[in-house]
Amino acid sequence: MADYDENDDGNGNESWSTSEIGISFYFFVFLSLLALSLVLGNLLNSRPKLGSVLPEAGMTILVGAVAGLFVHVAFRSGSVPDGLLSFSSEVLFVALLPPIIFISGYHIKPVLFFRHIKPIVLLSCLGTVIQSIAVALILYVVSIHGLTGNLKPSFSELLTFGALISATDTVSILAIFQKKRVDPHLFYLVFGESALNDAVALVLFRTFSNFVENNHNIFNVAVDLIALVLDFTYTFAGSFVLGILCGVGVGVLLKKVNMKKTALYELCLYVLVMYLPYFLATILHLSGIVTILFTGISAKRYAAQNLSRSTEIKADSLFRATAHLAETAIFLELGLSLFNHATFGNFYWEFILWALLACLGARALAVYPIVFGYNKSLKLSKEDTVITRKGSRDSHFSERPISGCEKSIASPSSDDTSEHTLFTPNRSKDKVINWGKTHMMWFSGLRGAVAYACAHNFPESSENGSAFMVTTSIIILVTVFLFGGTADFMLELLGIPTNVDEEEYMQEKYDDREPGKLERFEKAFILPYVTDISNIECDLPVDEVDHFALPRDDSVRLDLSAMNNRLSDRHFIETHEPTGWKSIYDYGYQA
Repeated sequence: MADYDENDDGNGNESWSTSEIGISFYFFVFLSLLALSLVLGNLLNSRPKLGSVLPEAGMTILVGAVAGLFVHVAFRSGSVPDGLLSFSSEVLFVALLPPIIFISGYHIKPVLFFRHIKPIVLLSCLGTVIQSIAVALILYVVSIHGLTGNLKPSFSELLTFGALISATDTVSILAIFQKKRVDPHLFYLVFGESALNDAVALVLFRTFSNFVENNHNIFNVAVDLIALVLDFTYTFAGSFVLGILCGVGVGVLLKKVNMKKTALYELCLYVLVMYLPYFLATILHLSGIVTILFTGISAKRYAAQNLSRSTEIKADSLFRATAHLAETAIFLELGLSLFNHATFGNFYWEFILWALLACLGARALAVYPIVFGYNKSLKLSKEDTVITRKGSRDSHFSERPISGCEKSIASPSSDDTSEHTLFTPNRSKDKVINWGKTHMMWFSGLRGAVAYACAHNFPESSENGSAFMVTTSIIILVTVFLFGGTADFMLELLGIPTNVDEEEYMQEKYDDREPGKLERFEKAFILPYVTDISNIECDLPVDEVDHFALPRDDSVRLDLSAMNNRLSDRHFIETHEPTGWKSIYDYGYQA
């Protein structure tokens, strides 16, 4: 919905933008632009060379910008362009963000996510806090020295801006990672950080927004630091627990109420999980975004096992479609809003330039020290070896010792003339983050939908809300076009391994791994009570049936004893995914 003027025209008549014709006209135009963006997106994906320099998000922004310019020229004044060029912040947060965050959690592959959970959590939690505060401090110092032009924001406003601009959006980067099939280690570091980073940034944004409402200065913020930490901890922890409980609760419900014979009702019920936990968290004064993220993780882990095979596939497709439409709609609205009347007069170029530099510097201050400290924490034995595989068809292996945290976890043999090297991790060597990956992680910090939604919801008590929204829009444009458009080049420049065989990666590292304490606890106390073992149906293609050593048949129903054995097999649990999923890289945005 647009930000319509709900007042009449002064003569007791209904405003055009709130009339049935005006609303219908708005939706017709916006949905037509959305359809055009999807068609152009398909065209972009069919031309890899063009897609490597023009991200899909950038293309969508361009569509919105061209349409916004036309509307601005055609309607120079009045409520018509205002209605066409802007969403309300409530629609962004309530309708569009939940499916985007949910799909991030739903497509996290637990075995890889938890394998690298320490750096992911450090980067997404501690790193986001560092970025938020660093951006605020840099801009505050610049501001008090009079280098930001006529814009003089307060420290609480800068903290709020620092929180929202620290929310990364790596869709464009990850789409390139998926096409290039980069090292899964780098993929999940970037993907995992982005998924959790959004939730942490939103919690910080909400917390710092209260400072703006209360007109806190830098001294008040320092005094309330303890309260800030407690509030943040309560909100994040409470939302985390609520999200896990919602996912488990849906699993128990689907186990007790068998709906496999009524697939339509089963699908409708399951799809509601994409929104219900968000509203429940909001009612409880928790973070709906954090809640919906962990609902997605736990729903995929526990609830999806209780669905019929066809419903699981349809639900996954519906989740993907909803999230993609929501993300496309936000970028389209960003393009449209560039020519919104409310933005004119709020371009403070000095502040925008300093804000962009502060974002880049703050991300460096977060990424490099955290990665350096994490690598130092890994105690690698001198006797340990790491294996490298040739990228050629006739592959061979070579071994070399490794000590400490070297620049790379592996290196090809001297006679390796192939273009790509496939890494086979050995013990904890796959955890080391070399400098090439570290540089790429810094480079992957694009800003996007979440940052823009937060800027749209900047505290109303702030007089500089429009200026922050314009600044956020410019930073998003620069990062999406500049960084997203050169990501392919950076992969080659930094020597990031590509064309990695993810099946070999998973099998060689994780098939023979002993389950950890958390896995054993889950198997003993959660899965038997949440997962309906006796009713799980697997309509697997022949090649997948062979992989699980089951009889050759196009459709197989597993009995209770067989499924009990499979539940103790981590590889079965992690690879039991709907037909049509490409790999760990296919996280929801098709190439």
